[in-house]
Amino acid sequence: MLPERLSTDLCSLRDGVDRLVLSVFAEVDANGMLHQYRFGECVIRSRASLSYEQVQAALDGTARLPDGQHEAVETLMSLARGLRERRMKAGALALESLEVKAVVDARGETLAMVRRPHLESHELIEEFMLLANRCVGEAATVRRAGVLWRVHEPPFEGKIEALDEMLRVLGLPRIGHPGEPHRALQALLAVALDPPQKRLVHRLVLRSLTRARYGERDLGHFGLATYEYLHFTSPIRRYPDLHNHRRVREWLRGQRDGGWDPHANAGLAAECSAREQDATEAEREGTKVKGLRLLAGRLGDRASGSISGLVPRGLFVELDDPPVDGFVAVGDQLDDRFELDAAGVRLVGRRTRRRFTLGDPVVVTIARVDVPARTCDLALDEGEPRRGRRVNRRLGWQ
Repeated sequence: MLPERLSTDLCSLRDGVDRLVLSVFAEVDANGMLHQYRFGECVIRSRASLSYEQVQAALDGTARLPDGQHEAVETLMSLARGLRERRMKAGALALESLEVKAVVDARGETLAMVRRPHLESHELIEEFMLLANRCVGEAATVRRAGVLWRVHEPPFEGKIEALDEMLRVLGLPRIGHPGEPHRALQALLAVALDPPQKRLVHRLVLRSLTRARYGERDLGHFGLATYEYLHFTSPIRRYPDLHNHRRVREWLRGQRDGGWDPHANAGLAAECSAREQDATEAEREGTKVKGLRLLAGRLGDRASGSISGLVPRGLFVELDDPPVDGFVAVGDQLDDRFELDAAGVRLVGRRTRRRFTLGDPVVVTIARVDVPARTCDLALDEGEPRRGRRVNRRLGWQ
């Protein structure tokens, strides 16, 4: 991310203020067909800063935007739906992952952790960002330019087989066409399920996919079912986008391609991929810390949640409110020895045959929170501890 003085002011759009931009002009019809495009160094003056919620209310008909904005939003949404439908026909995956946001006060103290709902207004922005990225990618292919590509390779065959086995054990819809992973996964994600099952299926599919990365060669993007794809739309927060911006500016000015060295680009792509992973982990850790600070004031409280992961020692539980993960060491709490099944989706007690299955709802007690260690110990709200008071002291009970 660029320094805040740049990213939040000079390099960001502000209402009624002229800003220098690098634009993609694209001609698209109602069916999502791209007819032509061009690039330009421009000056733009934003008419309004709208939130996703404001745009969604306008699309739902519960609010109306002023001064022609409403008509513009409806037109853009119509075009975005055409673009999305065309992508889905090509085999793109409609994966949903709930984003958790921390609500903090002026001092940075956590007030709440909330799940951001997925709105159609998000898809409006997403479709035009994808369109701009594809236009630049196609132009880069024609010019054989030294850009950084966004690469998402197909999942390994063993991953798809493992996913299908997990779905079978869980009694969820199976993968229908393992020889055509695009179509198989797309059909699986389209099955109508209740919200908890849908979240579980989407999570399992996401875990089975390879991790997207940057590369010096265009190896395609499996999730989007396309080639000639790169990142262009966020130059203030991602270096690959800035790198690709420089290439477009060179095209417009008739300059020599400054990113022509494939060996240098390979090293740059690897570095950008590593930094992206660092940033993702830091963001995840930051969100978890805020959630744990909220839980630290709720020791001894009961909470509902669902099993989000399993290991031989026990199970991870994602709480419903706040949406934070904690760990239950079932072997320490219940008078039994538990084993993880071959599919990795169920813990089974050897003596009692009691089962804990991925996605199962559970009720737990918040037993111990260690913010510096990023851990939260939970205790099942049922069953007798195996070692009496010694276990209670370990879990922080009185």
